[in-house]
Amino acid sequence: MVHERKAGIPHKKGDGMYEEDLEFPRQFRVPMTALDIIWGNDHRFWRIFPLEDEEIRSTGFKQGALLVQVNWLEVTGKLPVVLFRNSSATKYEIYYVLKFRVDAFGWHSAPIKFKARVNGEEMEKIIILEPYTQKYEVWHEIQGGEFSILDGDINDNGDVTFGMHEVDTAWWKGSMVLAGIKIQAKAGE
Repeated sequence: MVHERKAGIPHKKGDGMYEEDLEFPRQFRVPMTALDIIWGNDHRFWRIFPLEDEEIRSTGFKQGALLVQVNWLEVTGKLPVVLFRNSSATKYEIYYVLKFRVDAFGWHSAPIKFKARVNGEEMEKIIILEPYTQKYEVWHEIQGGEFSILDGDINDNGDVTFGMHEVDTAWWKGSMVLAGIKIQAKAGE
């Protein structure tokens, strides 16, 4: 299934859907269809496409978003905090499932900010993704940060928000494929 473009609206609004991994409790998969992507409805910048069967097995996601080229990278999502209720875990990690194509460009001078926010507390992690481009057409799970959920954080209205951003440079970046985001309890917590 190809994502439907909305005429005149350049930014893709995610559907907010997520999947809880039945094999691993308290692990959530957020497909790229659930994510808000700036310029995501403009085919000059992003293209949504179905993944091959082998890629689906490898990543756990059915579709990918090919970043053709942008100089303003902003991909965000959220999960309700209530999902983390009744969990023995208090710390969670966020992994971005992505790969680079052989012609990937612009990642050497564009530090990517990975952010997570829970109840007003924000975490930020900055990563240069250039080393990942050296292993092109290989799916990577890039740890884009972590967050904590305490008993007092859980209410019916709160969200955990997360995203990857690069809006500070004028560098054009491209040829990255994003399948989705995995959130899981931190090992040993």
